[in-house]
Amino acid sequence: MEAKGPVNIGERIKQLREDKRMSLRVLSKKSGISANALSLIERSKTSPTVTTLLAIARAFGLSVNDFFSEEDKEKDAFVVYKCSSCRPGSVIEPLAANLKSQNLNPLFLHLGPNDKFRKDVCFHPGDEFVYCLSGEIECEIGSDKVKLLTGDAITYKAETPHRIKNVSANGSDVLVVFEIGRLA
Repeated sequence: MEAKGPVNIGERIKQLREDKRMSLRVLSKKSGISANALSLIERSKTSPTVTTLLAIARAFGLSVNDFFSEEDKEKDAFVVYKCSSCRPGSVIEPLAANLKSQNLNPLFLHLGPNDKFRKDVCFHPGDEFVYCLSGEIECEIGSDKVKLLTGDAITYKAETPHRIKNVSANGSDVLVVFEIGRLA
């Protein structure tokens, strides 16, 4: 099975909200995310953090993977990802979605100059693995800042507040894998 390329998470959230006939105000109350922040996400003016995605998923009664899938059905054994050939600007691409009983969520990030994967620090259940495919990134984990060059990796408890920022003038490509199996 092939995973599709980039998904507009904001459009997907709006589609799910409208399918459930839920107003922004109701989703805000259920998720604990402000209606203004939800509106910015739906209009792709900002990217949600993992913590925000977890809160929105819980409000919908879904898993985070449902934001990256256009199908309601989980796949049985495997998901194949085919790389997009064009990556203008910053991109977040899910590398696997809809795998039955999936506990890991791998993402490909392309961060342009001075881009941050998360504007604010976030935290969530489980563990997180970050691998710098190209360029140079800075991982802020708690009060520590760790620079990763091409080929460097770090793993940490995702309950610790964290975020990733590009520090390369030419942009960086990053693999992020976070555990989602412990969601209540």
